[in-house]
Amino acid sequence: MIHETLGSPGRLLRRAPTAVFVTLIAIRVAALGHTIDNVTTHPVTDVYVLRIEQIATSPGTPYRDFPVEYTFPENLAIQLIAGSGAETTAVRLALIAFLADLAAAAAVWWGWGRHPAALYLVLGVPLLSFVYQRFDLVSVALATWGVALVTRREDDVGGGLAIGSAVMLKLWPLAVAPLLVVRRRWRALTAAGAVCAMVGLAWLLVGGPKGPVQVLSFRGARGWSVESIEGDLLWLASRGTPILEQGALRIGNAATWAKGLLLVGLVAYEVMVWRRAGGEARDPAGGASLAAVTAVLVFSPLVSLQYATWLLPWTAVAFEGDRDERTVAKIAAVAIVFAGLLGLFYLAPWGWASAAQRWTILARNVSFVLLLIVWYRAAVPSAPRPAQQHTVVSR
Repeated sequence: MIHETLGSPGRLLRRAPTAVFVTLIAIRVAALGHTIDNVTTHPVTDVYVLRIEQIATSPGTPYRDFPVEYTFPENLAIQLIAGSGAETTAVRLALIAFLADLAAAAAVWWGWGRHPAALYLVLGVPLLSFVYQRFDLVSVALATWGVALVTRREDDVGGGLAIGSAVMLKLWPLAVAPLLVVRRRWRALTAAGAVCAMVGLAWLLVGGPKGPVQVLSFRGARGWSVESIEGDLLWLASRGTPILEQGALRIGNAATWAKGLLLVGLVAYEVMVWRRAGGEARDPAGGASLAAVTAVLVFSPLVSLQYATWLLPWTAVAFEGDRDERTVAKIAAVAIVFAGLLGLFYLAPWGWASAAQRWTILARNVSFVLLLIVWYRAAVPSAPRPAQQHTVVSR
């Protein structure tokens, strides 16, 4: 049994687990139906859907003949699901994202139990207004299955293959890949590295050396994403007008030196997180992975709505941990809710929606930064704490 404090989310969900799961899955089915109905009865205006349709129908070889900001595996997926019209593309994408969402929830259940799986489904509800028109949940499912296989089920090869696939699909799972090193899972690391090497070689052969550069530079975009910390502050200070650049609203000029400093900050924070995780008995899929992935969002010049999905599985697992992990999980949950609100404000026709967008982005970004600070302070030695009770997850 899980030892839980009174009023904790896990205790609440334990009272009616079957009803909770049925309700949460029904909500997702309704969200899927609404998304499909919307794209089949109205003109498709989603930027991502239109962009992948453009890529699939453009003559020539991606990367070589025209720039593409998506990795080689995602581009292959784009070629498979797009090209038959924006409406068909949007429907296919919605179905894939829906299935990936359920697959990620299944990975959390299989690896950590039904309580974290229910938490994953609860946390994802605020994002359902937009997330089924994005590909990010596929990488979330792959990364979650990979970590579950390695840390919970002792399947190093399968877990390594899944993590390597997730990294090559969306890059952000690199933040959780050090888990393999701190747990000394060398077979898993070898499997992940083999996947990355083979996919990278295929990418170079098909697209040439320009492909990775196009992805890392967001097709040569120069501005700050308005959802990044720097971009939102510029927007709030009225230091420029946001413009659509390379598929995202951007503002100002993101100088190379500034992006270099962000990269240094990201690497330094990741080293701190994983050095600490290497000396702990706690499950690294909880607070450590959550902090590591959040750091990617804090130190990136590009942040988008759907990136909040990257936090879902690690937040759910962290809620099952000790006091520090539950604290950062609560902060992450607040950030996810703000992301959901932002998605609604983007759709709102009201005159004050623009101001609401800016301040909601600020609130979400403050939550991200606060999470990193809280986790960093938890790593600093302080007064001795009482020994933590080990929990046994019932499945």
